Amino acid sequence: KQNLSVYLNESRLISDAIDILDASVNNIGLQYSVTIEATANSNTAINLINARLIDYFDIKNFQIDQPILLGEVENIILNCNGVISLLSLKFLNIAGIDEERIYSNFRYSPSRNIDRGLLFPPPGGIFEIRYPNDDIVGSVL
Repeated sequence: KQNLSVYLNESRLISDAIDILDASVNNIGLQYSVTIEATANSNTAINLINARLIDYFDIKNFQIDQPILLGEVENIILNCNGVISLLSLKFLNIAGIDEERIYSNFRYSPSRNIDRGLLFPPPGGIFEIRYPNDDIVGSVL
């Protein structure tokens, strides 16, 4: 922040003021369950879905105050080979230390912040799935 402040200070007018604030990082997890075709392999289907979700939730694809579009997440899951239907989709807040994994201490309720098919972060916040291989959990029913 100090380097950014020095850089911007050289370009600003005397009357300009610039505040550089930290964003709250909201670590989330995702649980889902699907039904698959009778001929499909459940492990292969879950691995494919998880790989696509990991690509979608890459922190490079998100910005501060950007909501998650639930429809996009549903489409990613439903458009994987062998998937017939999406039975459940649940976002979880993960904070503190969980199974020796360190997350931000920011507490957040995803279920209270869903509106019109969008999951909104708190003002000035950004979503992160910190450990995607552990925090994205799928099951086949």
